[in-house]
Amino acid sequence: MVASVDVSGWEPAGEEQLGTKPKQWLRDEAGRLWLWKEATFNTDQDGRPYRKGDDWSEFAAGRLGRCLGVAVAIVELATRGDTAGVISRKVLAEEEALIHGNELLAGPTTDDPHDRTGYTLEAVRAVLDGVGPPAQRDGMTTAFDWFAGYLVLDCLVGNTDRHQDNWAVIRGPAGRRLAPSFDHASCLGFLLSDQRRGSHLTTADRNRTVAAYARRAASKFAGRPSLVRAAVDALAMASTGARQRWIAAVESAPELSGILVNVPEDRMGETAKRFAASLYRENRELLSQAVSRMAP
Repeated sequence: MVASVDVSGWEPAGEEQLGTKPKQWLRDEAGRLWLWKEATFNTDQDGRPYRKGDDWSEFAAGRLGRCLGVAVAIVELATRGDTAGVISRKVLAEEEALIHGNELLAGPTTDDPHDRTGYTLEAVRAVLDGVGPPAQRDGMTTAFDWFAGYLVLDCLVGNTDRHQDNWAVIRGPAGRRLAPSFDHASCLGFLLSDQRRGSHLTTADRNRTVAAYARRAASKFAGRPSLVRAAVDALAMASTGARQRWIAAVESAPELSGILVNVPEDRMGETAKRFAASLYRENRELLSQAVSRMAP
């Protein structure tokens, strides 16, 4: 079981302006900066409030990403006073700056965050041309090779929020490199109440099963292709070595239940764990079937 990090005594180090939810930078005892994000709430169909799973979903996605070899930001479950949330370690070193995708992409996507016109894989590959990878590994030497892995992770966990601000390039004295993947909270049915999760798990209606829920997941790219389509298209555009590497990662991906067992019950109940594990299995099967049809 993973214990939550108590950040109640950490020194505040400024507000984070990006995003729609309140976030704050905190400094730990070693002087490292972490972004604190509170778990948020929603209202069920019966009018009762419930805490969403945007804390455990980001934690689980990050842990899975590390298992797959995806470059991901370090995320830990945390508490601040009586408030549950997560902390994400800052990916920048001194004299480095983060350039988000919307700044890199030309055209209308830089003016309206909801306008996906021009937000295509081809456009992403073009702006990443000449950008270094987030880590060195044989067979994956370009930023786009690694970005394809980010979309594989998105597909497996059902992350539908890879918009232009949810990936970035790091600029520093040594040049430019792709930033680790971050902000994976919008996945694994985090938004649902346990009542709705239970309904999806037990329904006899084929349009409301977990499998149907998985198939409806759409990416943020222009035209809203499915998560499977986005991942497969990115793999087709990546180098042969990277494509083989990520397909092998899909084939050997661990069961998510092995990660979820580490989430405390007061954060993520049994129904949420069963739904998330079932959704992950559906996503993995859909992606496995799709990559099996790809040319070598």
